[in-house]
Amino acid sequence: MQKMSQTIIEVANTHGGSYEYMISLINEFESIQPSGMKFQPFKYDRIAVKKYKGYELYKKLFFNRNQWKEIIKIANETKEVWLDVFDAYGIDIFAANIDSIYGLKLQTSVLDNITVLEALKGLELNDKKIILNIAGRKKSDIQYYISYFQENYNFNEILLEIGFQSYPTQLLDSGISKIEDTKKILD
Repeated sequence: MQKMSQTIIEVANTHGGSYEYMISLINEFESIQPSGMKFQPFKYDRIAVKKYKGYELYKKLFFNRNQWKEIIKIANETKEVWLDVFDAYGIDIFAANIDSIYGLKLQTSVLDNITVLEALKGLELNDKKIILNIAGRKKSDIQYYISYFQENYNFNEILLEIGFQSYPTQLLDSGISKIEDTKKILD
């Protein structure tokens, strides 16, 4: 099994919806050693319905296609750009900037999103990496997703992320105990 020694700066939504702050974050980390920077492009009306309590927040965090193009362009000058994709809009941003993006990440909840999975088909992915978050998945699920992505896409490399997000995360919930079991699946 190949070991990954890359560090990725998780920008997520720390920008709070401010495009100017997002650009300043990228510039601030320009000379920092980590080789990657990960962003989360999504569209409020593709990940939530208007009645959802977080809808207005998602709307506030939204960046349009031109803003994402500039964000990715600036980050790509010093970092390997990763996108954490949640919806078809994220795939649209990926496709429009494919030459500047190093890899994708799919959260465990997105692994069953047919719209996202279908939107990935037909894209040239042979020089891209993908991180599959397998948190909360059974061994049989993990085997299924690895096979599915190998058979349906031409990613350069499939990486698995084992994790659990809560605060505070208890050691028991951290997923560390799943690492050995996952290694056995891959052997």
